[in-house]
Formats: sequence, structure tokens, C-alpha cells
Amino acid sequence: MQKTQTIILGAGLCGLSTAFHLRQDYLLLEKKSKVGGLAGSEVISGFLFDCTGHWLHIRNEKVRSLVASLMPNGFDTIARKAKIYLHGRMTDYPFQANLFGLRPQVLRECLRGAVEAALLRERIKKPALKSFLDYVRFHFGEGIAKFFIIPYNTKIFGVHPSEITSEWTQRFVPVPDIFQIIDGALGFSNEAMGYNATFMYPKEGGIQALSDAFFQRLDACRIMFRTAPSAISLKERFVEFGGERVKFDFLVSTIPLPELVMLTVDAPATIRSEARRLRSSPLRYINVALKVEKPLGGAHWIYVPEAHYPFYRVGSASNVSRGVALPGFSSLYVELANDRIVGEREALSALSAFLKEIGTIKDDKEIEFAVFREYTHGYVLYDRHCARARRKIIDFYRDNNIFCVGRYGGWQYGSMEDAIVEGMEVAWLIKQTG
Repeated sequence: MQKTQTIILGAGLCGLSTAFHLRQDYLLLEKKSKVGGLAGSEVISGFLFDCTGHWLHIRNEKVRSLVASLMPNGFDTIARKAKIYLHGRMTDYPFQANLFGLRPQVLRECLRGAVEAALLRERIKKPALKSFLDYVRFHFGEGIAKFFIIPYNTKIFGVHPSEITSEWTQRFVPVPDIFQIIDGALGFSNEAMGYNATFMYPKEGGIQALSDAFFQRLDACRIMFRTAPSAISLKERFVEFGGERVKFDFLVSTIPLPELVMLTVDAPATIRSEARRLRSSPLRYINVALKVEKPLGGAHWIYVPEAHYPFYRVGSASNVSRGVALPGFSSLYVELANDRIVGEREALSALSAFLKEIGTIKDDKEIEFAVFREYTHGYVLYDRHCARARRKIIDFYRDNNIFCVGRYGGWQYGSMEDAIVEGMEVAWLIKQTG
């Protein structure tokens, strides 16, 4: 039986970063025919599509330096142009800090709720916020919760915010103070608020270019494509794939956490039971080509919270990088809602109506093509079981020198930067331990 010090499962950004920083004595297994995972791109009829919006936000200086060394002068830095479409009106993102332009009755309800919430926060300094719904009401008030945050997040997760905890929100949900909310209601823009106010995007090649830049600096002999594990043994320390078994000292898993447990032939019943508690919503989207040059009024993406639209966000990579679409055309990615599943025909009909409503197209003939895509895991559901189950499973594997990392390997709501950082950190731990 062959042996390598470290086996890495999955060649997404986390797995690639792990291999890059280990540099030696590893074997990287990837079930697809190329690297990248969800941070990959595909070409359809001359158009380049990412897996929905993949915009790189960097806060860590080590990551900034790494990316610069991997792709010198390879990125543009973009100021976000994000909008919200509600009741036939377009407002700036984030909603809670840019209420100006809403219907008067909606604006009044949002402002009253925000003021009431601010007064409540003055009285209660350490609230017991059991759910994301509690968090939203406490920080934003009833109106903002009602008109945007509750319906939008229900579409993403497929469950009501009362079923989700707030542990994932700190970085991803901007929290303006009451003065910023009032300013935004009066028309003083707060567009620059939030973790993704600016982002980086490759000048060429879509987000696949970043994954490929890692790959080009790896030892190609240590990567196996179209290869997925069929069994993992903790006691005998092997991974089985393609009828072959390879022993390991360390295993780095970026595959979805429940799948890792299913593959582990000697996982205890208690760990299997915890894995069954883990839930996620799928990622279902449409890649669309349009015979128009500037869709969505030039916005990079638009949030669509209202329930009657079967999608929650519509974005355009070609509004960021013209090279991803053919000359005279543009592209869209349309993220489909998970609270109600609709068929392709209904989704396309609703999309066509929406694009006409906002003035992007005049006729269905301007839709060149639409291609549907689906992934089993899109967003981890931070329900009341998640934190405990996740921690038990990850700690169990860690005790066996198996590291569960990345967005799905670590079962968390993370960014591309987070994936790269985790790869750095786990490589360092293996080097220290090994």
C-alpha cells in the first residue's frame, strides 16, 4: 500500500492553498477535471461564467501579498454597484442604510422600527438573541426586517430566519447606527458600507484565473483529477479511490462535512448521528446571455427580496469585466430561491418579466440562451443543532489528525479569502506537527 504524508480532498481554493503552502509530500484528489471547485468558471458558447458571483474581498495582508505574487497586475479593483429592487423601486445596498427612494409608507415603517429598536438597545445592553430573527429585529427594527431581511434570507436559506441563529452575521450583515439609517433615509448615500464595498476581480479568465494561478505553482504529479474517495479508514489510516488505497499521516478534507462522515467506514455512531443534523440549502442558478450591452442599469448585482420573484439575486459579471461576454452582448447569473422550488420554464418566464420591468430587455428574443446549474450545498444552515454538531464532528476528526476546513469542509459561511487563509493555517499546523 502506497503512503503519503498528507492527502488533501478537493482542489478548491482551500485545498489549493493547503497544497501550495505544504509544497511537498502531499496528494491532492479532485473529482472534477480541473481545479477551482465553486471558485471556477465555465465557457458556454463563447461566454465565461463563474459559479454565480465570485468577487474577491481581502482584509488579510498575507493574502493580499500572496494574490499579488500569484497574479501580478492580474486584478482590477472595483467599487461595488449593488441595488435592491422592491415594490418597483431601485434603491442602494445595503437596504438598512439606504432607505431613500422607498414608497413613503414603507419608508415610514422602516424608520419607526429603526428608532424603536435604537431606543430598545439603549435599555437592553446584553440581549438574549436566540435566532437571526431576534438579531434582525433588535438591530434594525420591525420594518427593515419585514420588507427586506426576512424575505431575502428566507429565499436564500429556504427556512424562516426564526430557524437560524445569528452566529454567521457579524461580518456579512452591515449594522448601521440609527444616525446612519436616518441619513440614508434622507438620501445621504451609505453605499460604501459593508464588507464588500470594494472587491477584486481578475482582468482575464474569470475567477478560474485565481484557482489556475495556484495550480500552476503546484507539482502536477501530486494532483489526481476525476478522482473521488470511496472510503476512509481512521484506524488503518487510508483513503480508498479507484480501487486503490493510499495511507496517510494527515488528511485535509474540504469536501462537505456530512459526506466526509459518510465515507468514514469506522466513524462512531455518535458522529454519524451528529452529521445527520447538519443542513444546507442548495445553490441553484441560471447562466444567461443577453443581446444587450449594459444590463441591470449598470449594476453589478441586484437583490430581489419580494416573494413572488423565484430568485433572490440577479448579477452581471459582464458589468464588471467586459471580457466575459461576446462583443455587443452581456451575461447574467440568476440565483434561484430555495423557499419555493420552481421549474425551468416558470423561472425563465419570471426572469423575462423582471428584466422587462427594470428596462434591461424589451423582448424575449434578447435572451440569447439560459443554462441551469445546481449544486447540492450552497449555504450552511446555522440552525439550533449546527454549532454543537459541527464542533463535535470537527473535534473528533482533529483528534485523528484529520482537518476539516473550507466553506463546506468546515461547514461554515466563508469567503474565498477565508478558504485561502485556512489552507495557509492547516499547512502550517501539519508542518509543525509532522
